Amino acid sequence: MKPAFPPRMALVALIAFTSAAQADFITGSINFSSGAGGGIILQDSAGNVTTNLAAATRIQSWVFSEVEEGTGSFDTVLDGASVLFAQPWVFNSSSPKSPLWTIAGPENFSFNLASSTIAFQSRSFLAVKGTGTFTGTGFDDTPGTWIFTTQGVAADSKFSWSSSSVAVAVADGGTTLALLGGSLLGLYGLRRRFCRRSPGGVPTRRLRTTVASTP
Repeated sequence: MKPAFPPRMALVALIAFTSAAQADFITGSINFSSGAGGGIILQDSAGNVTTNLAAATRIQSWVFSEVEEGTGSFDTVLDGASVLFAQPWVFNSSSPKSPLWTIAGPENFSFNLASSTIAFQSRSFLAVKGTGTFTGTGFDDTPGTWIFTTQGVAADSKFSWSSSSVAVAVADGGTTLALLGGSLLGLYGLRRRFCRRSPGGVPTRRLRTTVASTP
């Protein structure tokens, strides 16, 4: 009777398991800023346009937002590509924003903001950080971070700004399965070495018999 789980079957199962576990996550980072003549218009808590960064609570509108540079999975995005941001965006709130931004293109990258907090705020500088999830055509959803900064004095009520989104590394789920598969193959080898199946299918140990000769 043949073994129910020969090495060839074990190898096929191992390949199937690890292939299913491998995921194509988004990697790298992408930076944004305002293009020529662009910027952001801020509002205070009452909804009034303000040029006082210390009083700002939201972005009323983004004007001419574009990509500065992308790395990793974002390397295919052209520098200067247009970015569509959600507006208004209340940045002193933990409320999610899905999506916060989207880049039209083959991959159709976007970032779903889960929450954001103010890292620093004064009359001359504002920094906001947040966490969320990247999405893209052909990629698995990937956790990431978002950092937004603006500073200086507004021109025509618009502030210049910059931001960076970074994909967070995700643990490789295939490694554990690969180790498990290797262990199964090793156990099977030991079984083949020390055990032999009887015609009835019951494992039996090999016995060594010594025959004494008589003179």
